Amino acid sequence: MFIPLNLNPMKLKTPLILGIIFLSTFNCKSAQDPLQQFQTTAPIQIIDPYYNAWIAGIEDAGSGINVFLPTTGISRITIDSLHFRGEKSAVEIRDQLIIGRFKHTTTRKKDIIFSADRRAEYGNTLPPQFDASPFILSQNECVISYQVNNKRLYYKVSNLKKGESLAYPAATPKTP
Repeated sequence: MFIPLNLNPMKLKTPLILGIIFLSTFNCKSAQDPLQQFQTTAPIQIIDPYYNAWIAGIEDAGSGINVFLPTTGISRITIDSLHFRGEKSAVEIRDQLIIGRFKHTTTRKKDIIFSADRRAEYGNTLPPQFDASPFILSQNECVISYQVNNKRLYYKVSNLKKGESLAYPAATPKTP
């Protein structure tokens, strides 16, 4: 016995479309998860991490924050970058100290020319770019990006202490 079903094509398309949207969202989420997974054990021993804000004493020289991670031994890993407050920086290693420098330029706004003639816009410059970090961190956290056996790993350092802010003088006084 055949019973014809009176199915509306629109009713069939809606669950199909919703299913496709759900699966594409789920796939994007799973692709981002490995980046956000931090190592639970520290690759190095970090002793009293801190950061200092600084400002230059001359106009257009900028300001920034330096992050300092004193360690006891970093010979077995390769640390390549530091993530702090939405930015990424290359690291500088001095003896047993890892330093990340995050510079913010404070240049005067220059007049930008908007014109239909592209030759009139020749002198315009792009705004300075910074290397964005994919991590969402609190104000006193940073992430160390390092490699062990050619595998990239991440470790979150919490409870960075705020050090004294530094103001550099404009120039050294000239002696007559």
